[in-house]
Amino acid sequence: MGLKEKRAIQAFQKEQFGSLKKEINQAAGFDVVLEIAWDTLYEDKFAHLYQDSFPKIYFLPLIEALKNICVDDFGKELLKNGLRKVVIINQDNKHNPANAITFETGVLIIDHSPILNADKVEDRTDRITILLENNLDEVQIQPKQEKPIPQSEEVVEEKPKEIDINEVYNQYIALSYEKQSVFADMVEDLPWQFDMAKGVVIFGDIEFPVQMLATYSEKESSWLWAWANKQSGIPEHLLASVYELKEAGSRKGLEVFASPKLEIDEDPGHFYGALSSVLTSSSCYCQLDFKGLKVYVLIKSDVLDQRAITQTPFIISNFTKMIANIDCSHKHALYCYLEQKEFAVEFTGNNIVGKKEDNQILGIFDLKGRLMKLSNTTV
Repeated sequence: MGLKEKRAIQAFQKEQFGSLKKEINQAAGFDVVLEIAWDTLYEDKFAHLYQDSFPKIYFLPLIEALKNICVDDFGKELLKNGLRKVVIINQDNKHNPANAITFETGVLIIDHSPILNADKVEDRTDRITILLENNLDEVQIQPKQEKPIPQSEEVVEEKPKEIDINEVYNQYIALSYEKQSVFADMVEDLPWQFDMAKGVVIFGDIEFPVQMLATYSEKESSWLWAWANKQSGIPEHLLASVYELKEAGSRKGLEVFASPKLEIDEDPGHFYGALSSVLTSSSCYCQLDFKGLKVYVLIKSDVLDQRAITQTPFIISNFTKMIANIDCSHKHALYCYLEQKEFAVEFTGNNIVGKKEDNQILGIFDLKGRLMKLSNTTV
């Protein structure tokens, strides 16, 4: 856990945990014992989400489930006698409630990733409610010896935790959309030529150096990463970025980047291209269509990088266009995009405020995290 994650957890404990603990006790009707392994509740580079994800994943489902149980005096009595404690921990980065939440011998264990599937509050609420409804009686009638909860320091991580690739996509999609828009504005409707021997793609009279990314075969319905494409004779110096991507994927637990070939019915090029262009700090990705084969390359160009959006109105415009065309988590995507644009970002209730110099961006969301309004004001 890095300094940023520690600060984010401390901020949550100071600003939100106290009030959430009171709500838990009020819902239960007694002081619920909580054991929280704070040092396990982290995910590298996602500390900015804790203020929003911690309540949704660990506390709000618990509060609502306790309310469901305590609708009458009988339920309150069963809960008081049967719930010994609640343990909150993240050992295996689980995000399916059926596997992440258990109840045995009076101990409710929420062993869940601190960020994945945060908005699925109802699923976790239902899981806790059902477990308590079905097992509280057994706790009182047939008590069992309580199993010790493994301590966080005993957990040995031999490899990176597997991360939901859609979460990473949400993190980078707005920035990638911007890169693609800048590229499209420059080359739209221009004829193109591709010269793999020289490692360039030419649009009109504009020449861009490329790195090979992957190919998609419509006939075979398969995606092949360039580093695994031995039969095409790709020059080694054009594989530097895709090897970089493979390594970045291994560090982040994104095994798809280390799988040579993917059997898939629909071309995933725009999905993987969006991720790849940001993860390798490329200017954009480019799709080149041949008969039955789509070739994807990465472009690194100072000319394109110099056109990156910096003015606040255009940042808002880009994000608005992006969510109108691409399915993603609006709140997660906006938070990350504003951070990438060097805004100081914070949650204000269910909304997001980003501040940079004299500019302020306000994102207003509904309860499902969908953007309702995005505005810019001068501080």
